[in-house]
Amino acid sequence: MKKMIISLVAMSAGLVMGATLAHAEPDACQGSIQGQAREPMEDMMFKQMGANADGSVSKAEFNAFNAKRFKEMDTDKNGKVTLEEMRDLRKNAMVGRGMEHLDKRFAAADTNHDGGLDREEAQAMPYVTMYFDEVDTNKDGKVTREEYLAAMPLLHRVKKEKAESF
Repeated sequence: MKKMIISLVAMSAGLVMGATLAHAEPDACQGSIQGQAREPMEDMMFKQMGANADGSVSKAEFNAFNAKRFKEMDTDKNGKVTLEEMRDLRKNAMVGRGMEHLDKRFAAADTNHDGGLDREEAQAMPYVTMYFDEVDTNKDGKVTREEYLAAMPLLHRVKKEKAESF
């Protein structure tokens, strides 16, 4: 039973990380920003598991890593993980990673760090540039993080339509 739980946790951790990183692909939000690098999934997981950073992951470190993931999944704290709990964790992880990705893109484009993108700064984000007037809902000449996030459905729809037209 214990081996089954550990296997279940390991599989779900892999699914969560894989889905998260698939969603976090730079092209999912208009391509990469110059200077941004992504760490391979295996490297990220290895670093998270290897608590003492000795270049290897012991069985104890592996088990501790997966025990933590199990605890995160077991939201009702009954000592069991349901399929629904696994799905909820995956969904929340994807949303969290997606928001982190969008925040990084916005911060990288906001070169003067004033919390908004003017037309020049928006050049780093082609779809924001193309639809600047629509995204800048209060028409103050700047796209705020909130306006940018609120415009995601529009920007993704346009990008999808463009891809489908080829």
